[in-house]
Amino acid sequence: MEIAEGLVVTLDFTLTDPAGKVIETTQGGEPITFQFGGRHILPGLAKAIEGMKVGESRTGKIPAGALVPRDAGGKRRVPRSELPAGASPKVGDRFAAKEAGHAQPVQLEVLTVDAQGIEVLLLHPLHDTEVGYDVTVRAVRRPNVPPPPPVAVEEDLTDAVLEDVEG
Repeated sequence: MEIAEGLVVTLDFTLTDPAGKVIETTQGGEPITFQFGGRHILPGLAKAIEGMKVGESRTGKIPAGALVPRDAGGKRRVPRSELPAGASPKVGDRFAAKEAGHAQPVQLEVLTVDAQGIEVLLLHPLHDTEVGYDVTVRAVRRPNVPPPPPVAVEEDLTDAVLEDVEG
């Protein structure tokens, strides 16, 4: 069965940056399982694995800008009061901002500027990065399909069992 929309996929993967540094991997851990389609996997990786079959492996590169859509993070309005003192952002400027509760800074691109503040696009940290991938498909199945029943073991029909049946 080939990976297609709506099917449940289990795979091992490794994602690397252009220098070969591992970004994320299942090596040394459990493979991931998800329903293919929707928001369960990065779009660029989904495109790379679509149509693969169980046991198949594939290695390749996802071009910069193709791993995650540019607008995947959404837009946000930032009031002037939250900008650094003396900042004069222009449309198209990019900068990083630290959000409370997040370890990594958020990448922002200025969309509009007015007297009250700016509107920014939140960019995925890997949006502008070419990402290498190495994947192996472990399983592909329809959702909500119960596992096959255990194999029935034939009993030895001893005289005692036969007597119970006949008698």
